Amino acid sequence: MADLGSGIKQVAEETVEVVEEVAEEVKDSLGQALEQGVQSATRTQLTPQQIQQKQLEDQKKIAEARRKIAFYQQTDQAQKMVRQQKKQEQIQRQQMEMQEKQAKKVQVAQQQQTVKAPGQTIREDLARTQMERSKGRGVGG
Repeated sequence: MADLGSGIKQVAEETVEVVEEVAEEVKDSLGQALEQGVQSATRTQLTPQQIQQKQLEDQKKIAEARRKIAFYQQTDQAQKMVRQQKKQEQIQRQQMEMQEKQAKKVQVAQQQQTVKAPGQTIREDLARTQMERSKGRGVGG
């Protein structure tokens, strides 16, 4: 039992030591936080001239940002126009190619009709001549 009493006493002493250490650390941290708060509250405020200078710098930054935005918008607009022109040129080129193909088809068809037309008249003449011979008339008679 003596061991049990001395064990509890030892645990109690260790607990007191730990609590004191933790309390000291909390006290130090709280002191630092308070000190920082006081320093930030008592820090020197900006003078009217410094405030005006800061406002001018802010205005310059805003103006520069607006200039960049306008530049990028103009660039985007110009790119859109170039793309539209190229698309229009491509459409025109395709239409011209289609017209050329159709013109070639018409020309080939006309050539074929020209070649067929004399051939057809020759065939018709032969057929007529053969009919005349079968009737007994013959050529020239």
